[in-house]
Amino acid sequence: MPEVIFPGPEGRLEGRFHPGTRPRAPVALILHSHPQAGGTMNNKIVQLLYQMFVKRGFATLRRRSTGFRASTRKRRPPGSPE
Repeated sequence: MPEVIFPGPEGRLEGRFHPGTRPRAPVALILHSHPQAGGTMNNKIVQLLYQMFVKRGFATLRRRSTGFRASTRKRRPPGSPE
C-alpha cells in the first residue's frame, strides 16, 4: 500500500493507495469524518471500508485530512471558504 502525496498551493496532502486488481477497475475514494469529531485516516470505519473495497478489486485511496503527519496544508478558520 504505497503512500501518495498530493502537492498543492496550500501544502501537501497524504494518502494511501491500493491499485485495482484489473485494468479499468472501479475506484473508491474513502474520506474520514472531521478530525474535531474524532475522524482519522486510520479509524475503524475507514479501515473497514478500505479493506472491503480492496478485497473486491477496487483501486482504493484513503486520504488524511489537513495538518497531520505528512499532510502540511494549513487548516482554515471555521466558516471560511475552502
